[in-house]
Amino acid sequence: MSWRDTLGVNPSTRTPHTHNSQNTQKPTETGSPAPLPAGLGIHPIPGDNCADSADSAYRGSEQEISKLLETLADACKGLDITPAEIKEALAPEDIDDWREGTISADTLAAFARSLVQRQKMDQGKRPEHYTEQATCKHCGPIWLWFSGEVLGCPWCWNRVADKPIPRPCSVYCGDCIHFERIDHPHLGHCAKGEPESIAGLWDTDWRYCERFLPKPRQTSNDQSRPARAETKR
Repeated sequence: MSWRDTLGVNPSTRTPHTHNSQNTQKPTETGSPAPLPAGLGIHPIPGDNCADSADSAYRGSEQEISKLLETLADACKGLDITPAEIKEALAPEDIDDWREGTISADTLAAFARSLVQRQKMDQGKRPEHYTEQATCKHCGPIWLWFSGEVLGCPWCWNRVADKPIPRPCSVYCGDCIHFERIDHPHLGHCAKGEPESIAGLWDTDWRYCERFLPKPRQTSNDQSRPARAETKR
């Protein structure tokens, strides 16, 4: 996933930034490259482009990598993440954007903060600004920065990766896709191995569970709805 996907940036809004010395040369007013000073005696070699060769040699070199890590070190100041970890998260097209000067320092800093937040969420930790209870169609009751019902959410990454999702409330075992009924009208077992009695779990058991995933519920107009979520009083 590129930095644009992570931050939700439209590619058409990109603007160049001169953090890279390769991008600081400006064209003349006519739009063509600035002419070389007279008397340098530099002539093009047929079938060879010296500038392109030099650029290719720079790309991926230790000098370029060192410059990138230096830039990323500024982006991750005060954060629990290293420049190498940010570099690892950058897609190849992100590196190209950095070379072209289309990623600002502020954008890299925002990307670093997003990575730190994602790391914490992968561990099942709620971001501090996720203070409202919401309901995701696929994840069930969740923490978000706004309330209401959504078709997808940031916690969906945890769901797909089979990672825990912190809950703002308790849930009913019978509403979960992991509840496997036995030959009993109300008893079953948790497919995820959550704690239960010898007899199993009642479908009406109301408990906090980070492994809960809602069963699709049908409404009168035959559309799936998220499983119910009730706030404990």
